[in-house]
Amino acid sequence: MRIGLTAVLMVLNGLYHAAAVASGGEGPRTMAWSYATFQAERLGNRVTANISMVDLPAAVEAASFLRSPRGTALKPSGREVLKLSVRIRIDIIGREPLWLENHAWIDPRDGMPLYLIRTRVGLDDYYQQFRFTQEGVFRRQREPVSAAETARPNESWSKLGEHFYAFPPGVENCYPILETSTLIYLLSAFPNGLNDRTPLCVFHKRQLHRVSLQNAPLESVGFDYLEKRGETETRRAGTAQARKIRMESRPIGSYRGEAEDFFRDGTEVVLSLDGSLPLMASCDMPLIGKVEMKLKEIHFN
Repeated sequence: MRIGLTAVLMVLNGLYHAAAVASGGEGPRTMAWSYATFQAERLGNRVTANISMVDLPAAVEAASFLRSPRGTALKPSGREVLKLSVRIRIDIIGREPLWLENHAWIDPRDGMPLYLIRTRVGLDDYYQQFRFTQEGVFRRQREPVSAAETARPNESWSKLGEHFYAFPPGVENCYPILETSTLIYLLSAFPNGLNDRTPLCVFHKRQLHRVSLQNAPLESVGFDYLEKRGETETRRAGTAQARKIRMESRPIGSYRGEAEDFFRDGTEVVLSLDGSLPLMASCDMPLIGKVEMKLKEIHFN
């Protein structure tokens, strides 16, 4: 998959300028929303993405984090961690659905990723665990060796691989080093910090990238989604002026001499004028190609 949807959805609710954390004074923010659904259709195929966020006790959650054989593991700074889950279903004509899931445990103080689980079922199945440390990221990956094993719990898949991805020299100015899923939290908690001059440092799959976002001219876009606030449901539909943001990236270093592809040309997101509401994202999906993911439902806190 050339671009994970989480890498695109990371800018769906504004941008927090990560360098502000390093300067001190930033703390946990109250999330504007806790659940959102996005959907796209192309040539009869459909993509559905559900995002949820919940605060959990740090001590309980950290006890189950994967242990890394190298590096100093990052630890929660407070009594709570935020668990962010992204569940994606791709329904393709003539075959079984493809399922993609990300579950990230995040320090709510600065969005630092602590632990990540990624799974894919339906195409080159895998179960991945990532433990973030000060020196790099440790990954453990499991894959099934047969169709029969695929039907078993993915934690029991027998093909096992482990690797430690050390951060390259000269990344001292990259604090905090982020992960694509964790950016969703930062962008939700800090909706008005867009800065298109200072890139963010993001770990994606096997290496670091500098990700920058540029504002495009305002444009009129259509929308149609269900808004939930407690027990109140409201259908929102119409057309309004919106902000479009374009994403670009470049790798920092390489993995075995090769640089990963992260964002491709044309990757864009559309936000409400105040940056508080995600409306749409244009991105590539595996087996389908380029789609426009549109907001269908959002739950506000």
